[in-house]
Amino acid sequence: MASPSSSRNKAPVIVAGGGIGGLAAALALARKGFKSVVLEQAPQFGEIGAGIQIAPNAWHALDALGVGALVKKEAVFIEHLLMMDGVSGEKVIDIPLDARFAKRFANPYAVTHRADIHGSLVDGCKALPQMIDLRTNSRVTGFDIADSGVRVRLASGDVVTGTALVGADGAKSVVRDALVGDPLPASTIHKCYRAVLNAGDVPKDLRWAAATLWAAHDSHIVHYPLRGWKLFNLVATSIGKSITEGHAEVATPEEVLPQFAHYCEKPLKLMRTPKQFTRWMLRYREPVDNWIKGPVALLGDAAHLMLQYMAQGAAMAMEDAVALGLACGAADGDFEKAFKRYQEMRLVRASRVHISANSLIGQIFHVPDGLLRLVRNDIFIGRSPERYYDALEWVFAAPDYVRQFKASAARHPAVTQARSAKPLKRAALEVKRAAARGKRRPPSRQRS
Repeated sequence: MASPSSSRNKAPVIVAGGGIGGLAAALALARKGFKSVVLEQAPQFGEIGAGIQIAPNAWHALDALGVGALVKKEAVFIEHLLMMDGVSGEKVIDIPLDARFAKRFANPYAVTHRADIHGSLVDGCKALPQMIDLRTNSRVTGFDIADSGVRVRLASGDVVTGTALVGADGAKSVVRDALVGDPLPASTIHKCYRAVLNAGDVPKDLRWAAATLWAAHDSHIVHYPLRGWKLFNLVATSIGKSITEGHAEVATPEEVLPQFAHYCEKPLKLMRTPKQFTRWMLRYREPVDNWIKGPVALLGDAAHLMLQYMAQGAAMAMEDAVALGLACGAADGDFEKAFKRYQEMRLVRASRVHISANSLIGQIFHVPDGLLRLVRNDIFIGRSPERYYDALEWVFAAPDYVRQFKASAARHPAVTQARSAKPLKRAALEVKRAAARGKRRPPSRQRS
């Protein structure tokens, strides 16, 4: 990997935000020979939340960034995607995640803890200190575009200068506020209740090797195993009256359970298991047609904050990062040109997922009881795996630019301008060791 003296940019690209999207952007830029500074407002790099689903397109992005094998260390490779009728208990959708699925999409489907993805990205960045400067306690409050690049202002009063700015600063993005100017809605009718359970506390008849969704009117319940089947992730989503707060706040069963009283007994047994939940507002924005201004670009939630109903938020951020890196590499340091190309590559695909998550998927999950529920079930029950795979092709298949990035990384594991490849070799060795440790899991959970 390139040393500071041989990187393709003299002044760094500034990345606002040290979440999954920001770290992925730094890694993608580094793999194309560009150094960056990642500004994280928290005292340390870390990820809140619990479980996350990793579809094949997310794996392709992780592999392109060089950390896919490390994430697989703790991932559980489930066997089905299921949608159950929350009222009748019958199975509506069953998508097998077997060899046919892996062959079709060139990667498996898995679930893991958000911290495992974030931690792997942090480790990947730390292995490249010549290229990536990770800074904490650095809350971005604004920026100015200058002839030579950008000047980014921090809450501390410090100013960081760079050649370009990537706004990966999440739902409350300061960079988006300046570029787009659409205020984050203060309230939402969508909320979810999360709990992470010991596997032994989960009813035996629900310990399925699947990402399972129970669907009912204006609500759904999702559960799947985590951390080598030691834990289970439980997320119960409800649509109702508008709320204005609820970020990681404790919620009691007395608050939660009445919202799911219309469910049949089987999922309710699971819902009665946690002694407390964590309440989250589900914030989202409407899609916009521009994410860039000169040497400034938005990425991840800052660009396309969506509801979680497609389980694609992190995947879209990582695809953004890969596209950004590829565009910057092709433009050879002309970041205004690169960011225009990045937006051309990503705007339609990310917006299609965004619109699907915000508007379309709920029409399947959340239909009222009665005739609409019966019609919904009739549409899906009995479909062949191949019909489901065809329907998912557009989102689960890797975009051409991700394939191109992966191919170029395979051909050139170190940037050609580099004078020292030692950090990359160390990172690759750590990934191989982690992958070897992951293979010690029971054979039935080693699918890849």
